[in-house]
Amino acid sequence: MSAMIFQVLKLLDDSHTPYLLARTSPMGITIIATQVGKRIEITVDEHEVVDVAMFVGDENVEVGIEAVRRALAQD
Repeated sequence: MSAMIFQVLKLLDDSHTPYLLARTSPMGITIIATQVGKRIEITVDEHEVVDVAMFVGDENVEVGIEAVRRALAQD
């Protein structure tokens, strides 16, 4: 059986879901996948444990530096 990270990537590829790989900790890899109105964060650690967090929301886009400030200030 292939490594868990490759199984996850295959699922994303098969569903035509765009993703970005990030090394956010020394013990795992985070995959940030996006679908319409949804962001999925998948972490695979060195023990092949898979954690998933899903964020659902609208696709409103704001423009400008003030929009960045508001986004960072939100809880």
